[in-house]
Amino acid sequence: GEIKMLVSAKEMLTKAKAGHYAVGQFNINNLEWTKAILQTAQELNSPVILGVSEGAGKYMCGYETIVGMVKGMIKCLNITVPVALHLDHGSSLELCEASAKAGYTSVMFDGSGEDFEKNVELTAKAVLIANKFGIPTEAELGKVGGKEDDHEADADNGTDPKKAAEFVLRTGISSLAVAIGTAH
Repeated sequence: GEIKMLVSAKEMLTKAKAGHYAVGQFNINNLEWTKAILQTAQELNSPVILGVSEGAGKYMCGYETIVGMVKGMIKCLNITVPVALHLDHGSSLELCEASAKAGYTSVMFDGSGEDFEKNVELTAKAVLIANKFGIPTEAELGKVGGKEDDHEADADNGTDPKKAAEFVLRTGISSLAVAIGTAH
């Protein structure tokens, strides 16, 4: 097949839902990890989401560098499976905008540390930003235990489904990370 550049995670997940399969998201931290993930996705003929945490983004010299590296690898390695580039657990609206501007095809705004109303308000703003770039927004409700970059959290008893439904309706997000008593 012909080489496509980065695709929207929403388009990818919509096809996966219709086709009854899952799409893996793997966080990248350097060139070697990225290369291995892309080659494996190609071998398995599987679409893939490359997640980039804030810490990894800083380590790899920012969003432009990462977009350039991933696009260069897709071309060089002749990757034909769909690849999305996702900001994982973005802590600010500025980071969501900067990554989208650089060419990411999906962002996550994580306002789970805020109370419900503040999380709704900030997440809705993140959705407006992402929509300007035609990309989807993921958000988080509840606390998923474990470690993300520099902060650790204890998992709560899980995300209330009624609250989750209200959250999705009020924010317009494409996908939601929920706490189900699991850890990262």
